[in-house]
Amino acid sequence: MKTLANGELKASHGDHSKDMGLVICRNCEELIDTLPTDGVKIFHGLCGRETCKNTDSENL
Repeated sequence: MKTLANGELKASHGDHSKDMGLVICRNCEELIDTLPTDGVKIFHGLCGRETCKNTDSENL
């Protein structure tokens, strides 16, 4: 998983200083988005890349 410093998050997603929730692709582990949360929380989803969609449908 790619680790992002605080400055990189702000630069890539605007100034979301209260966005402590991370949405990470469960297949490729890339950062999808950030969410405003009360503390650090990690959520997993799919990034939408074709390879990740295909991998997920194989796991059903």
